[in-house]
Amino acid sequence: MARTDWNRPPLEPLADGIKRYALTVSYDGKAFNGWQRQKNGVGVEQVIEKALFKMLKEPVRIIGAGRTDSGVHAMGQVCHFDTTHTNIPAFAYLSVINCNLPPTVRILKCVEVDGSFHSRYSAFAREYKYYFKRENEMTAPDNGFISKTKKIPSIDTLNSFAKCLVGTHDFTTFTATGDVSPSKCRDIYESYWTLEKDKWGYDVLCYTICGNAFLYKMVRSLVGTQMVYAYKKRTPEQFKEALESKNRKMAETTASPNGLFLYRISYDPEEYRWFEKDAIPVGSLPNKDGDVK
Repeated sequence: MARTDWNRPPLEPLADGIKRYALTVSYDGKAFNGWQRQKNGVGVEQVIEKALFKMLKEPVRIIGAGRTDSGVHAMGQVCHFDTTHTNIPAFAYLSVINCNLPPTVRILKCVEVDGSFHSRYSAFAREYKYYFKRENEMTAPDNGFISKTKKIPSIDTLNSFAKCLVGTHDFTTFTATGDVSPSKCRDIYESYWTLEKDKWGYDVLCYTICGNAFLYKMVRSLVGTQMVYAYKKRTPEQFKEALESKNRKMAETTASPNGLFLYRISYDPEEYRWFEKDAIPVGSLPNKDGDVK
């Protein structure tokens, strides 16, 4: 899908007397009912807005690059806000906001940006990571941050499913009820599994997926389905058939939010330039390093 087909609204210069700041945010999703403000719980954005109000003594509306579900964590969520306070340097926000936040939310970076930057509409890619460990190797600090599994399936089998997702696809099969997106088509740049080690030497199964955007519970549905398909010794052809069916009944269990992290947001227009239809031959696929083969 060409970027010109993303249908994003044009961005306008900031009005006189207004400054815009972008924040990189890390948070523990267990403490919140998701990123977005909630009527029946607390959203991460509410907590940040409250901290900004304490600092600036004026209401501030923050806009995030994406919405994470209840229980989902973030290492690199990005949001921005506008303010009439034009004499406060970015480094001051970093320290003062963190002083007014609970330990479950940390601002990692604050930079001043102009009207050409929008945390959501300027983003070119969003990357998620999902983590599993064998249940008999889970440590106490893993609770809520890593999902447990009785056994780790074959990495080769999992990657045979994962590579089916690279490209532009209709992800209706892996979209939860309640998604309001008019189009279920998404661009996936990277999709692969790795087996890593934690600091104690235990195996950690990690799934990485990066794309232009994601549907409601799409990543968790993809993770759960790939794991079940691997356990049941299903083939890549069967997984591809499920993807192309656009039938929610072909998906398997939706993975828990515990092991899911919004890992980073990319604002680099060149990072995935190769994906543009006019820049990559039809039928060619990139490897996980972005090289066409």
